[in-house]
Amino acid sequence: MSEENTTVEQTPEPATQEAPATPTPEQALNTLAAAARQARLTYDEHAAVDGCARVLAELVQGQSA
Repeated sequence: MSEENTTVEQTPEPATQEAPATPTPEQALNTLAAAARQARLTYDEHAAVDGCARVLAELVQGQSA
């Protein structure tokens, strides 16, 4: 049996860096909440962050209605 030498060519990323699109308020809130969940915080700190996220979610939902 012969072993084939296979290589995968990688296409380089374009050199131009475009600015990321501005997130919607919901996307921004979800991104911040996800980051907070991954942070090393105490239980009480996580509970406080979750409470803040809930309050902000209600405000965002109220403004979009």
